[in-house]
Amino acid sequence: MARAPRPVEIPKLHVFISYASEDARLATAINNELKTVFGHAMIKTTLDTQLKLGVDWRSRLEEALIDADVLLIVATGRQKFSHSYTGFEVGFFSASKRVKEKMRHFSSERLIIPIGVLERLPEALSDIESLNLEQFLVDENALRNHQRFLDSLETDAAKNPLMKLYIRLKEVVQTLHDFDDDVAEDFRAKARASANRLYTVFFEEFQKRVFIEKFPERKIIVRLPTNGRIESPGDLPPETTIEFIGGGFELFKISPPRNQQITWGDFIAQIPHDDTTTAWTDIVKPLIVTARQDDFAENRRLLASADRTRFFRLFVSKSVVYYSGIMELHIYVVEVKSRDYGDPTTTMLLKAISVGLMYRSLFLEGKSSAFSPAAIRATLPNDLPKAAAELLQELEYVLWVSTDAGLAQPRNISHIWGEFEKGELERRFRDWEKVRSDLTSSALQVLRAADASELEAAKGRFEDSLSTFCATTAPMNKEFLGNVLHLLEGIARRSDEPVQTKPARPAAKSPAARSKSLRGRKRPLPAPHLVSLPR
Repeated sequence: MARAPRPVEIPKLHVFISYASEDARLATAINNELKTVFGHAMIKTTLDTQLKLGVDWRSRLEEALIDADVLLIVATGRQKFSHSYTGFEVGFFSASKRVKEKMRHFSSERLIIPIGVLERLPEALSDIESLNLEQFLVDENALRNHQRFLDSLETDAAKNPLMKLYIRLKEVVQTLHDFDDDVAEDFRAKARASANRLYTVFFEEFQKRVFIEKFPERKIIVRLPTNGRIESPGDLPPETTIEFIGGGFELFKISPPRNQQITWGDFIAQIPHDDTTTAWTDIVKPLIVTARQDDFAENRRLLASADRTRFFRLFVSKSVVYYSGIMELHIYVVEVKSRDYGDPTTTMLLKAISVGLMYRSLFLEGKSSAFSPAAIRATLPNDLPKAAAELLQELEYVLWVSTDAGLAQPRNISHIWGEFEKGELERRFRDWEKVRSDLTSSALQVLRAADASELEAAKGRFEDSLSTFCATTAPMNKEFLGNVLHLLEGIARRSDEPVQTKPARPAAKSPAARSKSLRGRKRPLPAPHLVSLPR
């Protein structure tokens, strides 16, 4: 019995459509329209998601890419192209072209055709001829109105990217498939109608996309690897990633990478290890540690800019755990802004009393103060680095509030303190700088302790310097608060005096009477003053 003849294989152009997940609807629409315009007899299409449904999807994906004549890429520019499967498919197809340069049935070279949408094409495709859609999508007014959008399109192939795509594929297909005048005219009609349908899909999709995205505040996103261990007070796992959103991180001597994301290990390796960046990492780490423990009771840290002129509050605003085990934390970096209250002198004094009371509550109220010598002596070794870091942050914040209030300006020093004896201001400043410098140095030793023995030795020096610091500054703080309260009391007393809306005009006095009146009047005593704690 004779065998049945094998069916003749009809030469079809194989188009592989690659896209990111956010472009699924666009890619599906393009897939359907290619079949409508060319018909199943001329073209074969493959969507990568069709292959990923099977158990051996990776092998099937690679086989389809090797067999494909055209790799059609839908690239909106929103995805991280180099890290997506779109990037993998471009790389694999490009490599396969070195082994298989020509199409299977057609004489043309295998093609990569990217369709850029709204934004520039990814750098990996910058040297490839593209069908860039941005020439008609950048019109903001057209994108806001469907009919105006359609009216703005040209059917001329030179100005219509999708018509250009269809014609480019037709040039390949017609080398083996006959396009007489009737077929060519029918093709053009189908292509124009198809392009308009696709433009409608594009328009509808872009209505859901972000047009303008602004970040008035800075934010970082930390992603902890699955089962990544954090040894307190050790460092984070080096494969932890940190993503920077918003600008202005240069305030902290941090230059985020171009793609805004970096591993923690690379980040630590590239930053300058000075007081500013060390303070940054010392704040981020405990926020992450406590968030991982679901402890948000103390979910706020304070950080000064490198030049100490601005202050920021860091806090975890969102914690997400994925089924994979990866933990994602969103940490906002929000600038602290002070507020003025009417009269400049009253505002200054209100801020001054706030500075004095904050300082007192932090250091000088015995067991009630978080950073008094008694509180630090009662702190367990494992908790000491956290206490030292918070002490430095809170002290920096008090000093920033003092600077922001203008308490170091000569006129305010004179207003609060009055006249100094020669050399008195300089002596107080030297005393303050010495005890502050010693305290800062001993706190940093605690933070840098490499083992338990180093931590124990650092704790002893820390306690001694803190005791000296508090003993030296307590009289300053007491006098400072007393003088500021006295000035505020004077303001309050004056505000209690009745105000005459239309005072009677006094009768003119003779020169002798005026002289007698002045001699009998008491001159006001100068109010006592005290300068704020100097920087």
